[in-house]
Amino acid sequence: MKKLLLFPCLLLALGLSSCESSDDEVMSIELVSPKKLAVTTELATASFKWDAVTKAEGYAYALDNSTEYTTVDAATTTLKLTRLSRGSHTFRIYAVGNQGHTTDSAERTVDFDIDPTLPTPAPSCTRGESADEVVVTWQAVKGAIGYAYKFNDETQWTEVGADVLKITKSGFDPEAKNTFTIYAKGQLPDSEDSEELTLPFQLIDTSEGVWARTSDGSLYELKGSESGIYTAAITCKASDDITILIENTPYGFTAYSGNGGVGTVNSVYATVPFYTYPAAVYYVRESLGQMTAKTEDADINKFWVNVSGSTCKIDVEIDCTNADKTPRYRLELVENEDPSIILEQYFDLMVYGGDWIQTGKVASSGRKLASTSPAAIDGTEPATATASYTTFGINISSDKDAAPAYLANRGLTDWGIKYCYEFPGYVRLSNSASGSNMYYGVLTTPKLSKLTAASTVTVTFDAVRFASEHDIPVKVLNAGTIASAQVVVEGSGSAASIAPESGGKSINITSAHCPKHGNEALKKWSNFSITIEGATAETQICWDTAGAGSTSANGRICLDNIVVRKN
Repeated sequence: MKKLLLFPCLLLALGLSSCESSDDEVMSIELVSPKKLAVTTELATASFKWDAVTKAEGYAYALDNSTEYTTVDAATTTLKLTRLSRGSHTFRIYAVGNQGHTTDSAERTVDFDIDPTLPTPAPSCTRGESADEVVVTWQAVKGAIGYAYKFNDETQWTEVGADVLKITKSGFDPEAKNTFTIYAKGQLPDSEDSEELTLPFQLIDTSEGVWARTSDGSLYELKGSESGIYTAAITCKASDDITILIENTPYGFTAYSGNGGVGTVNSVYATVPFYTYPAAVYYVRESLGQMTAKTEDADINKFWVNVSGSTCKIDVEIDCTNADKTPRYRLELVENEDPSIILEQYFDLMVYGGDWIQTGKVASSGRKLASTSPAAIDGTEPATATASYTTFGINISSDKDAAPAYLANRGLTDWGIKYCYEFPGYVRLSNSASGSNMYYGVLTTPKLSKLTAASTVTVTFDAVRFASEHDIPVKVLNAGTIASAQVVVEGSGSAASIAPESGGKSINITSAHCPKHGNEALKKWSNFSITIEGATAETQICWDTAGAGSTSANGRICLDNIVVRKN
């Protein structure tokens, strides 16, 4: 009976309501504005996308301050606008209601910039069939209607169509330095001419052997051994690039195989995570990895130089002896020799893993191999897997039998290593326990074989604790006793003294010397200095975490910049 009585009451209520309301007052719902509005640009074209809005009849958009809107249907969630003018723009869009049950949404906007300038062609020059002939090639520039070029001091440009990507010209002096200048031609309103690029070149015969060419066109012949390893010392500008020519074929470094240069890393194809977190700074004195040849379909990653000053010298080594037929490179910055240095390890060749020190949870940066074992690698393999900021690159444990080639390519031959882990630009000792298995890290230097008599030496190194607090010993093995030690905590303030332990055979790194860090970004290194008297060619330095607490997680500490100097 209650159900029957409810229906007439409902009708009465609706009737009264209709008597009190007009059609203009019917309730309607305002649509939400399109979400995830995004834009990408290429030359004078902007492409937009957004998420569909439920119950929208369509979408209306306008550009900048225009009051005229263009509408599209509800199925459209992508849009391309062409022939846009150079400069800053604002794209405005809203969801259109049906003016019955739904009303138009609020506008959503996205700002973007248009630059119709074409990319500059990247030409390469090689010697032709005769001594005075040059062959110039370049990759097609998307959007170009053609190219204009000239040689040396020619006043007139030669123009060719977009399908011309190779030219041959003779009559040059083989001993002289020449130049080739080119730009890509655009066509308004779709594109504008690219900037000009001038490439110096010399017509030296590079069809045999291995050569290095710098950005100013200078050529250096690498001297080869019978085994197929080629070396040279070359002079570069402080900011430069290098192309390696192997029997006239241009080579660069393979993406994410080593860092591809020396100095402050500035290549997005370096293995260290500069590409995902540009605020991080990586300075490398040497780099090694695999090489890739230029093809008709793909250009190369040129080797880079990025140091202070005006010029620098670089030792270049190209190894063509590998069974996989892939050449390897090694670049090393030649610095002013310091005769007092008898051992140095900056871990510049460490490239795999996430960067817990500089990025922390700010960026899930880093690259690694599919496997973390060093047993079957040489350390030049391109890093194809992603590493989070706490993920190490390689487990360099003595019980894993690291391949000699890997140890050599990390500068770790003759080092004592147990449960040490590769990170980009530094090494970490110890790892969290796995059940009853403990992973206490131990790192021991080679013997100080350069010492010819008992001497006083100073050991310096940097350290950051990885979420640990227990004391970590630094030991002097064999000859020598610690006379004094000090630390600059986290790189600032006055140096604090550290008392030697065990009759001058060790010091302890305490939490006061090197504070515990979690996953915050940009940890600060503490700088240690230890003076050892009576050191000999048998002396070794050992960082031994075996006594750091009841679990190996307490021994986690990162080390960098280990240097031993004779006083």
